Amino acid sequence: MPIRSASTVSRRTLLRGLGVSMALPWLESLPFAAAATRSSADQPPTRTLVTFTGMGFHSEHWWARGEGDAMELGPCLKPLESWKQRMVFLRGLWNEQANNGVIHCMQTGNILSGASMSKTEVHTGVSFDQLMAQQIGNRTRLPSLVLGCEGPIPGLQDGHPLLYSSHISWSTAVSPTWTETRPALAFDQLFRTKPNRGDLRIVDSVLEDARSLRQRLSVSDRQRFEEYLGSVHEIEGRIKRAGKEHEAGGWKPSLTAPDRPRPADGIPTEIPDYWKLMSDIVLLAFRTDSTRIATLKYCNDGSILTHAHAGAKDQHHQMAHTQPHELVGVNQFFTSQLAYLCARMEEVKEGDRTLLDNTAIMHCSSMIHGNHDSKQLPVILLGGAGGKLRGGRALDYLGAPNRRMCSLFLSLMEWGGLELDRFGDSAERLTGI
Repeated sequence: MPIRSASTVSRRTLLRGLGVSMALPWLESLPFAAAATRSSADQPPTRTLVTFTGMGFHSEHWWARGEGDAMELGPCLKPLESWKQRMVFLRGLWNEQANNGVIHCMQTGNILSGASMSKTEVHTGVSFDQLMAQQIGNRTRLPSLVLGCEGPIPGLQDGHPLLYSSHISWSTAVSPTWTETRPALAFDQLFRTKPNRGDLRIVDSVLEDARSLRQRLSVSDRQRFEEYLGSVHEIEGRIKRAGKEHEAGGWKPSLTAPDRPRPADGIPTEIPDYWKLMSDIVLLAFRTDSTRIATLKYCNDGSILTHAHAGAKDQHHQMAHTQPHELVGVNQFFTSQLAYLCARMEEVKEGDRTLLDNTAIMHCSSMIHGNHDSKQLPVILLGGAGGKLRGGRALDYLGAPNRRMCSLFLSLMEWGGLELDRFGDSAERLTGI
């Protein structure tokens, strides 16, 4: 489909090619027509991103205090030092229904819903990201993007479904949302409309439309558009290279052949490469407006990964329980992913703001530390939420009458464009944020 005249270009216009559709990034020089689903046609949308790491943090080193330039961060948060002015540290929030659990899975399955969980069968509640996807997800081609960097945990523990440990996003009370862990297929969700197009690269498929569009862009937008096409090329190349390597898992094979099946699609061998690649796919999804709602589960609760790259000698699950000093290095690796997201989002200009200004990132875990303590949860917010979130603050809700996670979710949903009177166990928004 050729690009329409400048006076009638829609924000949802796609570059199209053989088996490929490619959403446009935000470009100032195109007078995008107002869409019925947009609240304001001349402003970039607010994106909502949830990131998750299982089993909390080192309990002595997860803290923040002060405000503004004087804000101090504990060791686990040090990678975010450059971004503390864009961060809100939330202490003392909890999910009351998860506090009845005694093992990891019963403290994770409702992290984004606050719903009660059955202990004998899979039954919880719809997560707030999927409620947004169901009610306002039709504003983009993909209602939401749900990614993960560790596969699901099967079976039971003490009769409790371990499926809860592997999923934070739920489409129904009994159905977790499919969590894509393969970078190639996650990438395909954004661009491919037909499978098996051989070695033809995404950008090569849409060159005709791209040439037509370039002629109508300002000098600054043309540079932004070229950078965008280059980033698509670069990420696709990394995915192809990853396909020639072995499965990730915190280890390097010592055999002449892998001792477990190699996946058909590529997953980078090194955990840092894998996590960074999945973060880049989320960034690309937001930048192209393929979706405005995403969750990225870096690891499971009860994770079996060994973060040797961060100085760990044992699996994450074991370290979370014993809390050795090496756990701080692992936790810093987790928060460095958030710093990477902030840096990449800040590079993307959208009008007089950046993608970071127009995104609300919530990072959370299912317990404050690995010994099953969910009486308070580690939660931080990053970004600007379209001008609605002011960073550089540490807020303490531990003694507050309302410290429900679902109150925070009501605020996040409102920032993203969905206003509700009630969600989960809360009928009021979180005060102070």
